[in-house]
Parts: sequence; structure tokens; C-alpha cells
Amino acid sequence: MLYDVIVCGAGPSGMTAAISAKRNGASVLLIEASGLLGGANVLSLVGPWMTFSNVHEQIIKGIAAEIVHKMVDEGYSLGYIPDPLGFCDTITPFDVEGLKAVLFAYVKKEKIDLLLHARVIDVQRVENSIKGVKVMTKSGILEFSATTVIDATGDGDVAKLMGCDSFYGRDSDHAAQPMTMIFHVANVKLDKMREYMRLHPDDFVLRKDYDFGYLGVSGFFANVKKARANHDFDISRDRVLLFQEMRNDQVSVNMTRVQNLSGLDAFELSQAEIEGREQIQIVFSFLKKYIPGFEDSYILRTPHQIGIRETRHIIGDYLIDLADVLELRQFDDSICLSGFPVDIHSPNGNTLDLFQQKDDKTFEIPLRALLPKGIENLIVTGRCISATHEAAASLRVSPTAMALGEAAGTLAAVAKKSHLSPRLTDYHLVQKALVAQGQIIKRKEYV
Repeated sequence: MLYDVIVCGAGPSGMTAAISAKRNGASVLLIEASGLLGGANVLSLVGPWMTFSNVHEQIIKGIAAEIVHKMVDEGYSLGYIPDPLGFCDTITPFDVEGLKAVLFAYVKKEKIDLLLHARVIDVQRVENSIKGVKVMTKSGILEFSATTVIDATGDGDVAKLMGCDSFYGRDSDHAAQPMTMIFHVANVKLDKMREYMRLHPDDFVLRKDYDFGYLGVSGFFANVKKARANHDFDISRDRVLLFQEMRNDQVSVNMTRVQNLSGLDAFELSQAEIEGREQIQIVFSFLKKYIPGFEDSYILRTPHQIGIRETRHIIGDYLIDLADVLELRQFDDSICLSGFPVDIHSPNGNTLDLFQQKDDKTFEIPLRALLPKGIENLIVTGRCISATHEAAASLRVSPTAMALGEAAGTLAAVAKKSHLSPRLTDYHLVQKALVAQGQIIKRKEYV
């Protein structure tokens, strides 16, 4: 079957790519390896969303903001609220089950063809152009053709099958950020935790004007040190990191850290899943013994799979580097903005490696970073776009991935209308379409 656009991967970037391409007149097939929509947000419980805003101005709108508004209307999200930790501008807590329902409703409403439980195993290639994909399913191997293919797999799997150049991790030793298995805990006495935080403010990272309403925790450093000294905590983490869920007695815990294993190696990834679940038990035991409010708590939910921060970086027509992020560089072909800090979870230590950044962190992302070098009719989106280890540590987050996906889907549809490859398509037409969809693509439009 021939489609205008095939989107591989139904995570936050793939979802907005499929919606955008469809709304711009393209026939769309969305292929997903699992049985769920939402990618890491539902499969790995990655939340809350960070950040749609910067210096108190919204910088990511369009389809991503539409999804947030829908979630709020349905009672599944608190919308944009100030980050309790002061790390980024805003966070957006959401209910995982609600997100599943909303995303499936989008696929039905937009009339997007959906194929679940299908993993891309090969590509249809003619010279340097991708013409379609082969997927393994319960029905056997199926083949689909397309004018343009969007790789939203997170790992750049389609790009790899096309022979695209890529690199893994940081330059110095090719080590990647660790994997994390987030889990949800219920029956937590949040008021007890708040009281402790009020009495020990120096042991926490908090926004200056934090009102102890919605609870976000980065701290309990002393408790972690005490537990480590007592041999009750041996994970490479120096703090408790958690966020309140939509219900007042539930929290999302982000403390496991699986290092020195590759998300691209089947056996290492299997080992990471095992270690992640072992670490959940260690972390939960620590919380119950050392953190006030967890005494009578229980594990409510663990993820379907471990969360992966970093694998392949596909080399595109432009490689976004750290200077682009820190110096807030602008590009003629900018297709979206991002404003999350450069946030590197140490590949082999217990710290968060941060860079000195101004309050204003909004930088532009060029369309060229979505185009794999030397390959036609393939667009990459999400955390695998052309960016260095350091730059990707900023743009890998879900809101940015959603904005990138909308741009990728728009580019694919505009290219089809123009009867050109994505690389030869006039980026001004893509920008015009994105602006019409409510997306912000240039710093000057919000400053």
C-alpha cells in the first residue's frame, strides 16, 4: 500500500508528526512497535512534561499545546504550572491513563491509519532514497511504500537501516546518559514531607517563591548520605527526585540509574530492564525507611519498559552543538523553539552535570537538523535528531519532541504538495504552515 507519509514510532514526536501530516492533506500510516500510543510518556512513565515555557512566556504551542488543553479539559492534567524546583520555567503533570485515552481518540478523529505491534526491520531503498519500510507483525512481514518516511523511533532505527551516519554518546568516551526506570508510589503522606522540607530548606533545590503547594522534590541529600553510610542505598544518585501525580497521595519517583549499558544492544537492554527493576526495590525500601511520608506507602505502578535518554544521534545537514544552545543562536530555517536546560545525568557518576545558563534559554532548531545527510525522503524527529551529546541533553524532552514532530509532519506534507523531496522543499512554506497551526518558530515572535 502506498502512503504519502509513513511515521515510524508513536511517541510524543511521532504522534504530532502524524497529526500534522494528516491535517496538511497527506495520507498517513502510523507504525508503533508496542500496543500503546505516547512512547516514553506511557511506556516508561516519563513525566511531568518539561517545559513548554521560558522566562514566563510560552514557546511551544501548536499541536502540543492543543493536546495539553485537551488533557486539562478532560481532567487529566494540571496544565502549565511553575516548576517547584526552579530548574525550568514550567512543568505539566499529566495522568498516564488519561494520555493513553486522549492519544487514541486523536488517531480516530484524524482518521490516521494505525498499525500497532509492528517493528520496522528493513527499508525499501532505491539509491539514496527511502521508498518504504518492512515491518514484522503477528501476520508476518508486511511492506508499505511512501513518498516520505518519518523516523520517530527515538533510536533512529529507520535511519540506521538506511545507512545514515550517526554517533553514540559523548565525544570523549562515547558513553551515553544512563537509563532510568521511573515508578509511581501511592498512599504517600505529602503533608508530612512538606513539613520536613519547611524545616530543612537547605537540603533541597527549590524555586525561590515556592509555596509548598504542588509537590516537587529534588533533595533529601543528607538522608541519601545517611542511607549510603548505612549500606542501605548503593545507587548512583545523590538525591531524591520525585513529583506529585494528579492524585494528592501519589508521586512519580525518578531515582533509578542504570549506567554503562547500551539501549541499542539487545542483551544489554535486557540487562538494563533487570537492573532497573532491582533498583526500584532498593529505592522504595530506602524511601520507606528514610523519607518522611512514605512509611505506609506502596508501589502503584511500574513501567512497561525502562526509560532511555540517549542512543544514536543521526548526523544531518546541520549538527546542533552546545554553543548553539548556550548562545541562543538563531537560524533562517528554524522550525521550532526549545528552552529546557542542558541536563546531563552523568553516564558514570551520581550527579547531574549542568552548564552555566542565563534565565533566557530559548534557542531555535533548524529544519536541516531533521534531514539525514546524503539521504532523500527521510526525516528524523525526536531525540535522535542531529545534535551533539550536550545539545541533545537539552532538546530531548517531550515538549520539544512534540514541536519537532509537528515540524516533521508539516515538512513531509508540504514536500508532497510541492512534488519535491524534503531537502529541496522551500522551508519558508513549512514555516508558514507551522505558524498557521499556532506554532512558534522564531525567538523574535515571543521576545
